[in-house]
Amino acid sequence: MNFADSETMELLALWKESVSEVDINKHAHASSYIHDEYSHYIVLHDPLDMEFSKKKDEWNKRFCGDTCASVCKLVKHDNNKLYFKGLIAANNSSVYGIMPYTSFDHQEATFPKPDMEILKKTVFEEVVPKVKGKNILDIGCGLGAGTVELAQKHPSSKVTGIDLLEGTIRQCRETAAIFGIDNVEYEATSAYDMDFESNKFDAVTCFFTLHHLDDITKALAEVGRVLDHNGKVYAVEPLDHHHGVKREEEHWIELFEDAGFTAKAKQISKSVFIEGELKK
Repeated sequence: MNFADSETMELLALWKESVSEVDINKHAHASSYIHDEYSHYIVLHDPLDMEFSKKKDEWNKRFCGDTCASVCKLVKHDNNKLYFKGLIAANNSSVYGIMPYTSFDHQEATFPKPDMEILKKTVFEEVVPKVKGKNILDIGCGLGAGTVELAQKHPSSKVTGIDLLEGTIRQCRETAAIFGIDNVEYEATSAYDMDFESNKFDAVTCFFTLHHLDDITKALAEVGRVLDHNGKVYAVEPLDHHHGVKREEEHWIELFEDAGFTAKAKQISKSVFIEGELKK
């Protein structure tokens, strides 16, 4: 069980970060499938009822044929339930086999390079500890991996993640519950018109989100509305990945300043990290 559907499964890279529940035969115990020396497993299940573009044809071969094979990380097991991170399956898919994963993918396979995953890991290690606040808002949370990391690193803070699709928000809640994260909550709402009172948050994060928006200035103005007067916004944007407009550090600073912030920026790997405060 997860909350993947035909609309949200288009975001396959995000679903690789999500946690799904596998309910096995009630006459078997989950521990019978688990081996202490292995952390990853191959799960055979129903294929996706969709097709990716030709440049992602390896995904079509692996996930959209007669059966689908996901390489998953075991999160935990409980009675007759197994919880896997990275199960590329739609909700209510049938599972046909679970076996230990003992080697890497075939070296000749041309799966898309996980450049963004590596970049996010690098960025989160540096940026997440810098975020300070009792009430933290994470805008564009996707499937909640970054929000969960914020909540784990700041256990005394309350962290709220938002994204537009209700399906991804339901999955965020499921993942947080599986990991036992109790200082996080999620809401489906637009970054342009957030359903929060003014000055509610003393820290706002936007990780790899703003470049997806059609009106960045409008979104930043809304960030300024929900941000406490003494709060900070922490944003990270890729430098070599964009949707129509390529922006460098100085362009991001200009956007923040136009929206009423003072801002500074630094480069982290192939991304720019922006810290902003409301102009006094």
